[in-house]
Amino acid sequence: MLKVGFIEQQIQIMAESLGKTMLGADRLIHEVTDPYRNEAANDLNKRLMDLLADGKINEAENLLFEAAENDAHVDSDYFRVALDFYLKLDDYTDDYLALCNFSRVEAMDGWAEVTRLF
Repeated sequence: MLKVGFIEQQIQIMAESLGKTMLGADRLIHEVTDPYRNEAANDLNKRLMDLLADGKINEAENLLFEAAENDAHVDSDYFRVALDFYLKLDDYTDDYLALCNFSRVEAMDGWAEVTRLF
């Protein structure tokens, strides 16, 4: 079985690599620099962060995939939101993820699916 540290490291490396390659960005966190540029991505990011703050990780991930399936995948702002989401999940402890009925493996699977969609 893979050690958790290895999985966390792989998520971080893949996120940074994809972010730099696809977005040309060193900074991967979604920031609202222009609230009118992509209101839908900004709204999605806020809703995801609110759900994460409430410990509703499964619901947040479902929302992210719903947005991706509705043609959001063509927009780099949505990809940045997805990267930010999975990097935030990576910061959570295994105990906290378990408390929220989520696991590191689910995060890795979700990350793989998001990269496929985007």
